[in-house]
Order: sequence, then C-alpha cells, then structure tokens
Amino acid sequence: MTSARELSDRLCGSSSDDPVWVDETATFDRRALHQEVGRCLDLLVARGVRPGDCVAVQLVPGATLFALLLAIWRLDARAMLLDHRLTETETGSLTRLCPPAFHVRASAGPAHFTGRSELEVEPSGGAFPLPGQVCLVQFTSGSTGQSKVVGRSAASLDEEIDRYAAVEDMPGTDDRLLLLCSPVHTWGLVGGILYGLAAGLPVLLPSAQHGGAIARAAVALEPTAIFGVTTHFDLLGRTADLPPLPGLRVATSAGLITSPAVAERFRLATGCRLGQVYGMTEVGVVTADLAGRLPAPSVGRPAPGITVRAAGGELYVRLDGTPYLVDDGVARFADGWLRTFDRAAIDGTGGAVSILGRADSVIAIGGIKIDLMEIEQVLQQHPDVAHAVVTFGSVIEAHVAARNGLTDRALAAWSRERLNSLRAPKRYYLQEKLPETPTGKVVRDRAQLLSPNHQQRTAAPGAGNQQGRDPGHPGRL
Repeated sequence: MTSARELSDRLCGSSSDDPVWVDETATFDRRALHQEVGRCLDLLVARGVRPGDCVAVQLVPGATLFALLLAIWRLDARAMLLDHRLTETETGSLTRLCPPAFHVRASAGPAHFTGRSELEVEPSGGAFPLPGQVCLVQFTSGSTGQSKVVGRSAASLDEEIDRYAAVEDMPGTDDRLLLLCSPVHTWGLVGGILYGLAAGLPVLLPSAQHGGAIARAAVALEPTAIFGVTTHFDLLGRTADLPPLPGLRVATSAGLITSPAVAERFRLATGCRLGQVYGMTEVGVVTADLAGRLPAPSVGRPAPGITVRAAGGELYVRLDGTPYLVDDGVARFADGWLRTFDRAAIDGTGGAVSILGRADSVIAIGGIKIDLMEIEQVLQQHPDVAHAVVTFGSVIEAHVAARNGLTDRALAAWSRERLNSLRAPKRYYLQEKLPETPTGKVVRDRAQLLSPNHQQRTAAPGAGNQQGRDPGHPGRL
C-alpha cells in the first residue's frame, strides 16, 4: 500500500527545469519545487511537527501551498486542507469537527501563483484520532447542509491519479492545462495539481477569477485543455469578442451539471464542446466525459476502477470502507456502497450515467410528485436568469440570480406560462448573485439561502395571502 512519503516522492519527481506551474508572470519548474518542498519541510520540523500529526493548511492557492502539502506527506504527517476564503467562524466550525495538531497560515500571501508565501506554523492542540492510512482530510462543499469530514489515504489518491490517466481524452504531457476551478478542492486538486505533477503536465493558472482575467489567461497561456466549473464556462461564453482558441481540444466542467444553454454558448464562442465530470470529495472522480461526446444529462461512463449501481432510482458507488471520519447521524455508507443522494439512471448498453437531480429534490403536493430541479431547469431558460435554486418550505420557493433588471413580477408571469399551478413557484427571492461555496457551487441549503446576509424576499404576484412572509422565518428578509 502506498505511503504518504511514497506519494510525495512520486509527485515531486526528479529535479529539472521542466515546467510545473505557469501563470502570466512566471514559470515554476521542478527544481524550484524541490527547493520549496525542502524549505517547508525544514520549517515543519523546526516547529515540532512529527509523523502522524494532522496539519491544517489554510493558504491562498500557490506554489507554496502545494509544496507544503508534499512536505507534510514527506514527513508522514497528515494534511487538512481549508479554503483560505473561509471566515474565522467557518474555519472554527470545521476544525472543531476534526481538531488538527497544527495550523499553517501565511504571514504574507504571494502576488501570483508562482510566488512564495511566508508561513506561520502554530500548535492547535488537537489530537483527533485519525485512522492510520489517512493522509488527507477534506471537507465536503456544504452546499446542501453541514460539511462532512472525509479522509483519503495515500493509496486512494495514488489510484485516483492513475484513474485519471486512463480516462479517455485526459490531457497528457504534450498538453497545457488551464485550471480555473479551485485547486484545493477535489476536482482541481487531484484532477489538476496532483495529476499534473504525476504526468509531467504543465498546469496554467489565471491571475484572478473574474471574467476578464479568465478570458485573458485562456488566450495568453495558450491552453490545449481547460478544467473548471459551470460559472467559468458561462463567463467565457459570454465574453464579448473572445479571440479564437485554436489549440483548445478539451474543456471540462465539474460540480454542478452544466446547462445545455451554457454548453452551447461556450461551443459557439470557442468551437470546443464542453465535457462533464461527476465526482465527490468522498471518492474523487466517478464518471467522466471529458470531451462532451455524450448528450446531457449524461455525465459519462464510470472511470476505470469505479463500480456504480442504481438502486431505488439513486446512484451508489462501491467503496472498500466508509470515507467519513465523523458520524453525522445520516446513513450514507452500508455494505460496501456509498449513497450519493443523487437520482440517476445507468444506460444498460454502454454504462453511461445520467444524473437526474437530488433525491431530496422530489416533494409531494396534493399526492402529486414534483421535482424541484425540473422547475429550476425551466427557470434557467429565462435569458435574464443566471442561476436558480428551488426549495420548499410551506410553498415552492425560487431563489434566483437575476440580471438586466428582471423583476419578480415579470419572472412570475413568464413562469406561469411554462409551469402549471402546482409547479409554479409561489415565492421569489431575486438578487444579483446567489451564495456559493468556496468550490463555486451554488448553495442549495434552504436555511443558508434564507439567511438575511444573502436574501431579499418578494412573494410571487398572485400568490394569495402569502404577502412575501415566510411562515418558517417570521420577520426575516
């Protein structure tokens, strides 16, 4: 079984001037990587980190962050990855679930990805009993509620890297991968950073996450492949006068299932079809259609080594053991099968998986089953709806990221033309942007969506005596 130290050695490779990471200012090569891993390792040892200790890492993504990750593994310690955008309150709530022994932050962040960060290593006093094989602790996105604590072994990460290598259309050593998604979460971390290190694939990074920087990086860095989430491809597809990207052969989205409208807009702008990956923090990549060969709602065939089944209309993934380090009281793993809580269908001929929505998105009103995600898909056909999430309290509610001055009255009228009276939302919450998790997923948890920090609430015109008041949250919003 692969150890953390062996995984670190594999990813570091031999010292050379081969490019590892490239941004718009500089190139970071293997020689620089070896030097930065050594600097981080010396610092960890000097601060008292020992084999087996859990070290929480909370840095702006950059060369130092990933060199530190490799240094932690070289020490046979365990890394806990925390998004740098989390507030102190959010960080505290996660680390209380699984207390680390040390916490690493940056005293000064890098000006760009290839720059160095100066680090502060502080004892945290935690001693959570991690299983011996765990080398990486991650937290799920929390888009549907409380984040779950996941432990990955070095062997599982090693196997996932090889799994990506065996996926059809996966970028190789002759490619240049532009990584737009968060590199500290599963899709960007394993499919981008770790796979790139193992495969000798240069990974390209934009200077920022706004539309202009993403478009500039897509042109200036000359990628042959782009990995991101639906928001990135929506931004690129909407970029006015986006120059041609003649070398681009693969563009793949993960996280939320990308709508056909976004995929088609991106294809028209770039000439490249948009592919889809489906995965989970608990497992990593599950299915992949990197080049968009299969029509929506397919998310591709299971990656090599992955076994799935559909039972009761839901998708289950075969695992040797539970990936969870903390029991949250929900039955998620039993008899070797992980319940994804995603509704799915599996093609009996080719084995392609189609994701049909969340199991908890189906409700019953008057004895009739209604899929809230189908309502979302209708709302998102409106040209001035950027994102929509539909929830249910006492009535069906639509949380909408609107643009171009769209009003609740206009959207309600438009919806009533396309949805029957049972399915049409009775309450609308319009705002400029819906809250997102650090991974870029739109939050789906009703309590978070109804938070006064996020929402201004309006009732749908003609919604009876609701008058914009949510009975579950009196006085809010």
